[in-house]
Amino acid sequence: MRREVEIYINTAAFGETVDYSRLDIFSEESINITNSIQDIRDIAKVFTDFTQQFSVPASPSNNIIFKHYYNFDIDGGYDARIKKEALIKINGEDYRKGFLALNSVSMKNGVAFAYKTVFYGKTVNLNLLFGDDELDDLASYSNAYLSKFNQAYSQANAQTGFVSGYNLVGNPLALAPNTGDSAGDLCYPFISGRFYYFYDTNPSGVVVFNDTGSRNISEDSTRSYRGLRMIDLKPAIRLYHIILGIEDKYGITFSKNGTNDFFSTSNASFYELYLWLHREKGDLSSQIAESSLTIDLDEYAFVDTTPTGQPDPRSNSNKDLVAEIEVDGPDITETFYTYTIEVIPTGAGLYTLELSDSVSGEIIGTSEHSGSVTRNYTIRKPSSSGEGTQTFTPVFKIKTKGGITSAVINDFTITKSVEDNSGGSSGYDANYTYNSGAANTISTGLDVVNNMPKMKVIDFLTSIFKMFNLTAFYDGETIKVRTLDNYYLEGTTYDISEYIHADKHTVDKANIFSKIDFEYQKSSSFAIVNSNEITNDEFGNERLSNRSSEISSPLAFDGGTYSVKLGFEHMMYERMRDQTDSTDQTNIQSGWMVSKDQNTLLGKPLIFYCHKQNTSSHPINIELTPQPSPSYTTVTQYIKPANTLGDGLQTINFGKEFDEYYETMNSVSLFKTFYFNYIVPIYNEKSRLSKFEATLPLRLVTKLELNDKLIVSGRTYKINRIQMNINTGKATLELINEV
Repeated sequence: MRREVEIYINTAAFGETVDYSRLDIFSEESINITNSIQDIRDIAKVFTDFTQQFSVPASPSNNIIFKHYYNFDIDGGYDARIKKEALIKINGEDYRKGFLALNSVSMKNGVAFAYKTVFYGKTVNLNLLFGDDELDDLASYSNAYLSKFNQAYSQANAQTGFVSGYNLVGNPLALAPNTGDSAGDLCYPFISGRFYYFYDTNPSGVVVFNDTGSRNISEDSTRSYRGLRMIDLKPAIRLYHIILGIEDKYGITFSKNGTNDFFSTSNASFYELYLWLHREKGDLSSQIAESSLTIDLDEYAFVDTTPTGQPDPRSNSNKDLVAEIEVDGPDITETFYTYTIEVIPTGAGLYTLELSDSVSGEIIGTSEHSGSVTRNYTIRKPSSSGEGTQTFTPVFKIKTKGGITSAVINDFTITKSVEDNSGGSSGYDANYTYNSGAANTISTGLDVVNNMPKMKVIDFLTSIFKMFNLTAFYDGETIKVRTLDNYYLEGTTYDISEYIHADKHTVDKANIFSKIDFEYQKSSSFAIVNSNEITNDEFGNERLSNRSSEISSPLAFDGGTYSVKLGFEHMMYERMRDQTDSTDQTNIQSGWMVSKDQNTLLGKPLIFYCHKQNTSSHPINIELTPQPSPSYTTVTQYIKPANTLGDGLQTINFGKEFDEYYETMNSVSLFKTFYFNYIVPIYNEKSRLSKFEATLPLRLVTKLELNDKLIVSGRTYKINRIQMNINTGKATLELINEV
């Protein structure tokens, strides 16, 4: 019995409420749906559901819906570049929601005959939705979720992020120091973008890398350059919040509260992962935009003079100072000024003071500081310029790359001096205030989202899906994300033996590859490159062949090589030992993002686990203020970067690897946890890909999902692909037998 199929398409304009209109269809047109969410021949394919082309007549109503697409002289016609929301019903019952694409129009004798269309499953639209947007676009609009992670940068804030991390809490949401056991929602893990750090209890221990620069973080060190520089560390954000940022920007919802929801906060293998905010090579200063406070001379408020009763030495509406050299026979008299200013900053980082003449562009003086400082500048006419006057319009600047957030001009004085060549002199001090002595904001600090590594949103999600062998599908308006194993666990089993056409059945060998490569982007950082050269291996990657122990099928050689390649880079970390006593192992583990030649390195986006780690037995020495007047403090806790969740727990290595911190082999790999049950059975000698012909009843057509299992003649199969004529229920089933 032929079923009534109805197709509806959204005719509303973009951004408006969906308004479905029913399309006319050919009475004898067969609409064939290919339903495949993952395919054993393409194990890294994600975001695919079903697609098939069919034709609808160029009827009067369809011509209105498609706006006579064949006539390209029509202004404001149908835009076939955009897929439109669509709905398929069978016998009045909803079958699939998705999107309809118009491909072409068939013409007969110059008259439109049929529109050729393709129906796509709803999940496919994520590519269209994200387009070429990059991660830093996730906060390119007002009140974006991820903008709540922006933070004023200071030595103190970075140190809190290094010791405890931050959590996003409260209403409205804001960052607050993390008091829990985790690393928090935003933290500063021990990964250096510039200097190499080591631990040596010998006060004057040997520097490890002289060329690049290395620093001893032991509190016993007495070397001039020692201690951890906070500016060497960059923040890392929990991947979970990037998912929330994607939801916020694009108006989609991923399921996150169910037992099998991969993006759940209870799924530690995902929830404890972080993305390093490393957008520029080197330390964090290169990623913090320079901010400045500029003060013109007329912005100071005159108070009085010392001694009293003298005039304000400024001229031209208080904008200028006029220096002079006067010659009267042998007598030479010079008038000049001393510009003295005291700056008290908020924040212990570096900042620059600069005084310039806006008329000539000359820099009168510039210097770099940390902490409070009083600075003197001399403004005078060069003696070589001869007799006359010179007008200066001095402009004072405080510049910083996040080193300080604000500053108070505590004291400002202009000393006017008059001296002659006989030794005579006179003068006075003019005293001023600026902004009534209040603090002046200079730097808003670190814009977290703008420091996301350069990566497309779709590439970020696709890499996560490939990494954990995930499947996504719509359940109503929610996108459910599952590991493939959990996806199959949620399926239903149906016995379809009575619907099978017994005369049409083929059994093929499973489609296998002779080699499957699971790999990160090419490694470029110092430790992993050197390790790979020494071991002749690839840390973190896994290359499976028919001879691999997991497969152990030396005669299975069909097919070529398939690569599951992520958009992320992988890093090898180092657990420090005392350089003086190598048997003394610390609890300090760090990463170093430099090249094999120890040059600063950008690399590819980097993800890793973060752990709050106690190190009270080996306190970490931190530099608070740099040379020439350094100061230090020590901490007994820090955020440790790692490739594992813990000793013997989940790793983000594709294969079995040596755990850098616990110094044991860890076999809980990405392959073993997320790919083993999917890949290995395919290579079993009893594995088959069976094709059946069947006519499925409507009650099964509308309920059947790809994670369901089908029983045929007492044998249980997984669904690989379904090709079905939804008008008749006739289907070709590709099924994989369970072994």
